[in-house]
This record gives sequence, C-alpha cells and structure tokens, in this order.
Amino acid sequence: MMRKYSLFLVLFVLFIIEGTVFQIFAPDQFGSDLLFIPRWSFMLIIFAGIFRGRGTGTLYGVIFGIMFDVIYSALLGIYTFAMGLLAYLLSISIPFFQRNLPAAVFLTITAVILLEYFLYGMMLLLGMTAIPHQEFLYSRFLPSLAMNFFVLAAAAYPLRKWFEYIKRNEDDGLL
Repeated sequence: MMRKYSLFLVLFVLFIIEGTVFQIFAPDQFGSDLLFIPRWSFMLIIFAGIFRGRGTGTLYGVIFGIMFDVIYSALLGIYTFAMGLLAYLLSISIPFFQRNLPAAVFLTITAVILLEYFLYGMMLLLGMTAIPHQEFLYSRFLPSLAMNFFVLAAAAYPLRKWFEYIKRNEDDGLL
C-alpha cells in the first residue's frame, strides 16, 4: 500500500522541504544577494511524467501547482497553470528519454527554465514585481538553475531506478 502512494509522499516531503527547511539554510539569511529557489518537487513531477506517463505528470503538476499557489503565491492559478501545462508538454514518455538519462535531465532542466521565466514574465506583466531582467538573471535565475541542476544530476540515476522498480512491481501485480 505504501509503495502505491510513494510518489505522492516523496513529492509532499520535497514540497515541505522547499518551503521550510531549505529557507533556514538559504544564503540570503547569511547576507548574500543570491537567491537559490529549489524546484525539486517540480523536477520530480517532470521526471515522473517522463517515466510514468503524461497523465501522471500533468495530474501531479496541477495538484502541486495548486499547493504552491495557495501557500507561496499572491496570484492564484499561476503555478497551477504553469506546472500543469509544462508537465503536460514536457512529459515525453518515450523510450529514448527513459533510456537516455542525460536527455531526461536536459528535458527536466528545460522545464525548470521555462517555469522560472514564465513566472517572472507573468509577475512582471501583472506589475507584481519590478525586478529588472539583469538582476533576476544574475541574482535568482542562474544560482537557482545551477543548484537545481546539481541536485538533479545527483538524483537522476536513483530516481530512474526507483521508477523502474515501481513499474516492475506494477507489472508483477505487487502494487
């Protein structure tokens, strides 16, 4: 029973870590101008979409998008739309991406880039931020992208093995 809901539980724990524990150790707490925005749950959603199918990625994208909207956003619907749409578009569940781990990592990082720029663009368009692009790029986007890339690069192989394990157990009727 626990294995059946393990993806949701891991996503929920990452969601909590992104918003609480990570903020305690954030560099801006120690006087740095750099902002590191973890997108770990979104990266796992894209990875799940690649290895479990477009429906899974889209469903979790919408569910966790709603959670991000309610807790972190002043504009309801922006994360729901962005995460759901990007999960739908980039959950390319074909054997090439499932077998080629660097391609899956590249696709996931592309999703993070698109999410960050979509959110920045919408906030700028609606007047909810006045941060110039250059400041956004150097103080938030590039540090966040680097941190998320290193986390994904370290976690990609174990994640692929985990999704293969889940699929094998479902095929055997154990889940």
